[in-house]
Amino acid sequence: MKKILTSLLLVFIAFSLEARELRIGLFYESNPSRVSVDYNIGRFTFFSEKQTYQTLSNKSDKIVFIAEGDKVTAYFNNKTIGTHVWFRLENNSELNSLRWSDGKITRPYLGSFVVYAIKGKLKVVNEISIDKYVEGVIKGEAGYGYELEYYKVQAVISRTYALHHQKHKKEGFDLCDHTHCQVYKGINDRENIAQAVQETSEEVLVDSSLNYINTLFHSNCGGNTVTTDFVWSKKLPCMESVKDTFCLNSRQAKWKKTLSKNSWIAFLSQYTGKPASYFSGKKLDFEQVERKQYYSVGNHKVRLVDIRKKYKLKSTYFSVYEIGNQIVLIGRGYGHGVGLCQEGGIVMSKTHSYKEILYYYYQDVSIMSISKVEYYRLF
Repeated sequence: MKKILTSLLLVFIAFSLEARELRIGLFYESNPSRVSVDYNIGRFTFFSEKQTYQTLSNKSDKIVFIAEGDKVTAYFNNKTIGTHVWFRLENNSELNSLRWSDGKITRPYLGSFVVYAIKGKLKVVNEISIDKYVEGVIKGEAGYGYELEYYKVQAVISRTYALHHQKHKKEGFDLCDHTHCQVYKGINDRENIAQAVQETSEEVLVDSSLNYINTLFHSNCGGNTVTTDFVWSKKLPCMESVKDTFCLNSRQAKWKKTLSKNSWIAFLSQYTGKPASYFSGKKLDFEQVERKQYYSVGNHKVRLVDIRKKYKLKSTYFSVYEIGNQIVLIGRGYGHGVGLCQEGGIVMSKTHSYKEILYYYYQDVSIMSISKVEYYRLF
C-alpha cells in the first residue's frame, strides 16, 4: 500500500496546477467500492498510469469505477477499458464539472479527479482550488439565507480550518468531505456565498507565531462559549470563554429533556462505582448559571461531556432538577461550545463586520493573507 500511495503522491504533485489547491476525499462516509461519473460541463481528459482514453465531452458519456483489491476497473459507456492502479480525469477549464455518484448521493463537482483503491474500497479525490472548496463548505456547514458578512466569517474560518487540519495525508488526500473534517457539498450556486469567498480570498486566522489556528465552531453556545479543556483534554490558545448575548433568542438556544430518576442514578452508580443506594439521599439538583466542567453529587464529580454523550444531549450547558421520580434537564445551546457560535455570528452579522465577529469569538489572532503568512515564515 505504501508503494501505491507514494505513486499517487507523485501524480498529485505532477498535476497540481495551483499552490492553493486542496485534495478532498469524496464519499468518505459511505466508503464505496463502486462509483459512477457522468458528463456535466466542459471537457475532461481521461487517462490512467498506462494509457490515455477518449476525452469526456458528450452529455451521454459515463464512467463506472469498481474497486478490485488495490486496483480499479473502469467501464467507459458500458465497455471495459482496463484495470489499473489509478485513473485521472483532468479538467480543461476551471469552470468544467462532473457529476459523481456513490449510489446514494449524486452531486456535481468542479476540479480534477483521481480514482484509486485500497483494500477493495474506492478513493475519489477531488483536486479543487481552496476558494471553490470553501464555497462548497459554506454550502454544507452554513446553508443558505444569511447576511454577506456572516458568509465572510464562515469563509475565513473554513479556509483556515482546511489549512490547519490535514487529517488524511496518509490516505493520499488532505481532507474528507464529511463532518470528520468539514462538510463539503461540491458546487455552490449562490452569488452571495461566492462574493463572500472572493472578497475574503486568501484571508486566514493566525496566532502570534503565524500558525493557522484551529477555528472550531458550533451551532449555539447558549450564551457562553467555553475553552477547549472543558470539552477535550487540552486547552488550545485563541479560544477563551466569552459571554454571548447574540444567540439567546435563536433556534437552538434552549432545550429540555426528561429522564427517569432510576436511569439517572444507575448512570451515576456505574460512573462512580458507588451503589445506587448511595445516591438515594443525595441532592441531585444542579444549577449551571455559567458554564461548568463537572456535575457534582455528594463527594463525586462527573464530567458533563460524559453525561452529554450518555444521553445524547444537545450540549453540556444544562441544569438538573429532581421532580418526583423524574430528572428534568433544562439546557442551553447546541454543540461543544468552543470557538465561533454560528447562531450568535449570524445575529451579529446584521450589525457588525465579519472582522469584528471573528475578533469577538477568537482571541489574540490576526487576519492575514496566506501569501503573507508563507512569506513571513521564510524568516
